[in-house]
Amino acid sequence: RRENCAEMQNVVDFLNGALGVPVMPQRRVVVPQEFRRQFKVYSVACANNYKPNMEEGDKILLPSSAFHELGRMHIQYPMMFQVRNPKNDMKTHCGVMEFTAPEGNAYFPFWMMNELCLNNGEIVEIKNATLKKGTYVKFQPHKTKFTQLSNPRIVLEKALRAYSCLTKGGTITIKHGQQQFYLDIVETKPGNAITIIDTDVNVDFAPPKDYKEEKKTKPSSKPQLGDRKVEQAAEEEEPPVLQGWGSSSSNRGSSSSYFKKLTGGQTLSGRQPKKPVVSSLLRASASSKSRSSSSASSASSKKKS
Repeated sequence: RRENCAEMQNVVDFLNGALGVPVMPQRRVVVPQEFRRQFKVYSVACANNYKPNMEEGDKILLPSSAFHELGRMHIQYPMMFQVRNPKNDMKTHCGVMEFTAPEGNAYFPFWMMNELCLNNGEIVEIKNATLKKGTYVKFQPHKTKFTQLSNPRIVLEKALRAYSCLTKGGTITIKHGQQQFYLDIVETKPGNAITIIDTDVNVDFAPPKDYKEEKKTKPSSKPQLGDRKVEQAAEEEEPPVLQGWGSSSSNRGSSSSYFKKLTGGQTLSGRQPKKPVVSSLLRASASSKSRSSSSASSASSKKKS
């Protein structure tokens, strides 16, 4: 800084000597590039201009003074913020919907307050954040009921339109009719927090938290030779396992056993499962036995004649 001041003084002295007019040095105004403020947080239901759709997504309401301060800064648009609870250091990321909150207050969706363990009137720290565009995200539903929807892809895509960013380790809320589903964010790429605005994101799924793998029970009686042949043929002719909906090519088949055994008579893609091969093989073996018995009886009748 001293060297810069000395150089500026030399320039001023030179202009004074060349022009003969005194030149007053201009001070450089340093614009802060980080927005960091603390607010009292309240549920968005307490806002004067409350609408039910304000509970959906990750948008918050800030006061107008925050808008004027952010307008003087060189920040990324659309605006995104990191939200932190000073008591437990829990963090998440969000966008902004409006700058209509009273001075010193911020309004959050109720699910976001639950995730950060915040109550009305408590202090929250908000600072601006620059996030990379996401390329991959992995969700884990809390309930298997979400995977049994007629078209969970459409439900998820419609719900994510209200979100601007996703944070690894967080939980998002999806409303579908009168139902409400919770999905944990297991993994995000290329970082622990990503933006999903104007970008194509590959989506993958982990089995729900309440999902239980079916246990294979061993038969009590020893299988006979004919049964072994039928089982061996069934294993050879078993149809290939379908890739789970939303799974990327790099993780192909990782959760195929889960998606194949979904209850309700349908896979997650909506296709009806194929009929088991064992029953058809049993019918084929029964018909072949009947044919062989008929041919043997005809041969014995010819010998007698």
